[in-house]
Formats: sequence, structure tokens, C-alpha cells
Amino acid sequence: MVAGTALSASSSNGKLVFTYDDGPVEDYTNTYRKAHRKEGVPGCSAVVASYVGGGSALSASQLRTLEDEGWEIMSHTVQHRLLAAVEVTRDVASGDRKLHVSTNVHGKVPGDELVVSDGTRSTTVTVTGNGSDEKGEFVELESPVGQAFTASDGVTERYSDAVLRTSLRESKRQIEEYGVDVSNIVMPYGGYGRRTQELVDEHYTAVANGGLAIGGRGQIHHADGIQLPHLSRTMFRRGKITKDELGTFLDRVASEDTLGILGGHSWATEKLSPSRIRMVIQMAKDRNVDIVTLRDALADLGVTDGSGTTTTTSTSTTTTSTTTPPTSTTTTTPATTTTGTGTTTATSSSVDAGPTTGTGSAGEGNEASTSSTTTKTNQPGFGVLAGIASIGGALGLKRYSDE
Repeated sequence: MVAGTALSASSSNGKLVFTYDDGPVEDYTNTYRKAHRKEGVPGCSAVVASYVGGGSALSASQLRTLEDEGWEIMSHTVQHRLLAAVEVTRDVASGDRKLHVSTNVHGKVPGDELVVSDGTRSTTVTVTGNGSDEKGEFVELESPVGQAFTASDGVTERYSDAVLRTSLRESKRQIEEYGVDVSNIVMPYGGYGRRTQELVDEHYTAVANGGLAIGGRGQIHHADGIQLPHLSRTMFRRGKITKDELGTFLDRVASEDTLGILGGHSWATEKLSPSRIRMVIQMAKDRNVDIVTLRDALADLGVTDGSGTTTTTSTSTTTTSTTTPPTSTTTTTPATTTTGTGTTTATSSSVDAGPTTGTGSAGEGNEASTSSTTTKTNQPGFGVLAGIASIGGALGLKRYSDE
């Protein structure tokens, strides 16, 4: 490929990265073969490790082919868990074995550990299932909570550090076993809570949709302002952004010689056809924007050394927490300076479900799911995700809170 080479990078007006979530087979059959390959530019496929080889997902061979053709393979966690905090909507008694929550997505895998907290006190519980009743959605627990909480105190529940770390670490390991390299991640549902922000760079160089951590979505990135691993992207399906708005976004990337990231899904029901993808690619070419993978973009900008190791120093807030039952405390320390190494154990998530406001962790994309329909891996199937896409944006703004 010409795009992404040193020659094209040196003569370009900024960098543009295309990312596609979940790893459905359409990443290969439609997005790659009918759009990117025809235009001679790469993309990035963010893959759910447990989906690989399934009937509607990319195969190991297709992952290797994409990488051989210049694509970057990213992580999208092991089982598409929501790795962000979820609001607890009703008061909790110490004897309760049920948590009423804004979404019961954390209850879909029995055995998962959750940390319930009001910001001062916390306890760890184990999931047995989920459901809904006249009071709303709930998560069922293996044993009583053991502590009382008042919902108006801002009570949330999130996956324990053990679940978060495993979800992120194992995703990278499992995908790389197929013979591809993984250095970056896209968070399921756009989720990027505080605890995730603290853990993610143990295994990953960058979070392509972590814009919430740096003040919002849809930003462009100047090389000297990038604070890895937090990056922001713009969803570019039809109905999410107009052609004129895309033009304005690309004009900024080109005129300011910066990095822009676009995101979408290759599902058949997503309003992101190969023809629309080609249109955007051609718009970028008209502006002499260099279309590259995220790994190459960060190297070209001098942010990393090409192997994923950062060459700049990023600042983040470090939180030390203990979540051993029955209680745990969380202490937030002043911001500390850390140097990324390109390795992270990430732990937290949110929702690709439209723009975010305030400190909520709803994200970009329309992957929010409340369906209990699951595949053999106990995760929503691609058909289910596509079917609920139209309600994702509205749900995302309400359901997920930052950790």
C-alpha cells in the first residue's frame, strides 16, 4: 500500500484512521473488500476475542489476511463486557440479593464479581443472573449485599478489578494467538470509566474511543497534545454525521496537520455502506490526508516509536483501591506523571451509544444492549446488537455513569 508509507506521510496534511467495532465478518466481506481495498487504504478492526471464528464473525484466517493487507487488528475485550460503572437506581438493604440498576448488562455472565460503591464505602458481590420487574432492571446476586446503600448518594456498581483486568489482558493474548499483533483497543459501548482509565495502559498503547477522558468525543489530536492512552473518535455512519460535517472535520485534520479517528460498524443494518466509506476516503484523499492505521499514525506523529512504546509523557489520575469483601475503600491521589509503555491491563467499559454529556460514560456508536438474548459465549450476538442499534443513543445517555 502507498498510504501509511514514509513518503505519503511526509507529504500529507494530517492523519485519518478508520476503526470498525466487534469484528463481524462484514469487516472483511464489505468494509475491506468493497471499500478499503478498492481505495488502497487500510482500516482497523476492533475484535471481540470470544467471537473470532463464530458464524457471523471474522475468522482467524481473515484476521491474518487483513493484517497482511495493512490493516490493524485491535482489541474489543474478551466478551464485549461493559467495563464502566452502572447506576444503582433503588436503595439497597444489607439483606438484598438483587440490585436495581439503570441497565442489567452486568448481570449476563454468572460468576462475575461486581463492586458496589457510594464513593465512600464499597463491597464486592457475585452475579448469578439478571432480569426486570415492575421496578425496572436488576442484577441478581449469589448472596446478600451485606451493606445498606442509599441510591441518592450516587451508588454505582462496576466489574471488579479482577474481571476488568482479565477482560482486557486476555483479549490481547487470545487475539494475538491467531498470529496478529494487538497494541490498541476500542472500548465496548464506548465505555471508559475512571478505573479503566487507570488500568488500560498496562496492556494497550491507546484507547481509540476514550475521548471522554480528555473532555469529549469528536476531537482531533495535535501531536503535542496527545495524552495516551486517551484518544477520541467520531462515528461516521449516515444519520450520525452529515457529509458537510465530515468535510468540516476533515478540513480541520488537513489544515491543522492533526490526527482524526472515525468509527463505525460493518453490520448489515448499520447505516455505513461501502459506498459511504468510499465517499469519506475520497474526501480525505481530496484534502491530501494520509489514511493510516492508528499504530502507524502514532508513530508517524512521533508519539510512539513504532512498536507501541510511547515517546511522550502522559498525565493521568491514579487511584488506589481495595475491593476485598465485605468492604473496600478508594483513595484518589493527586495526578501523577506516568510514561506509557504500550502494555496495559485495562479494566472498565462503557457504551458505544451516542454522544456523552457531563461525566457520564455513554460513548459513540449504537452498541447499547438490554437484550438477554445471547450466543454460546453469553454475549449479545451481532444480530441482536444490530437490532437494538436504533435505541442505543437514547439509552446510552441515561444508563452509564463514570466510575
